[in-house]
Amino acid sequence: MGFTRREMRGFVFVIPILCLLYAGPFFIERYHHSSDQATYLAYIAENNELLSQKVPSRIDSSQKNQKPSQETKREEKKSSSSSSLKKPSKPSFNKITFSEATAIELQMVQGVGPFLSARIDDYRESLGGFHSPEQILEVYGVDAELAEKIYSVFAFESHISRQLNINSADFKQLIKHPYIDYGATKVILAYRKQHGPYKSAEELLNIKIFNEDWVNRVSPYLTF
Repeated sequence: MGFTRREMRGFVFVIPILCLLYAGPFFIERYHHSSDQATYLAYIAENNELLSQKVPSRIDSSQKNQKPSQETKREEKKSSSSSSLKKPSKPSFNKITFSEATAIELQMVQGVGPFLSARIDDYRESLGGFHSPEQILEVYGVDAELAEKIYSVFAFESHISRQLNINSADFKQLIKHPYIDYGATKVILAYRKQHGPYKSAEELLNIKIFNEDWVNRVSPYLTF
């Protein structure tokens, strides 16, 4: 081969060492694998032994806990039956009529906000009260359905809180009323000046521009 004897001896010495270095990791890994497997099997065996010991104790403890829970339930039933406490009844609101309800209280009705409740209250105040339930329909934004809701919460009662003395009221007082406009005010004052004080609401029918429907509408708010 062209090698000297010294070199051949070196090869003979080196080749076994190389074989050992090559095969060494394999044997080391196999050793660790067998060691880990033995440790794992020992752990499994120990864990199974512990579980077999704990299961009966859990069953016993659960059986022991059942009796106190049943006794506790009996005591609770006994205490509840002997208790003098009772569930309080739900309190209700005070019942007030529509004439007593303010703009704030009217907002309790679904569909009535702060602006609409203020319009209802202002119109009722300017009239001097409502003598019929249909008068609420004269307020802008109130229809029949909403009126029913309002009266279901606040029962309607005819209530006139303020009246005009048609024989002493001046122009500003008469025209301020929603049912008496500018033209009606002038005619009422002119007839009173010419014929003297009014004696009844029917006397307004002597003025040809007034009809029975108008007189019936305004008469609850007049005094003579």
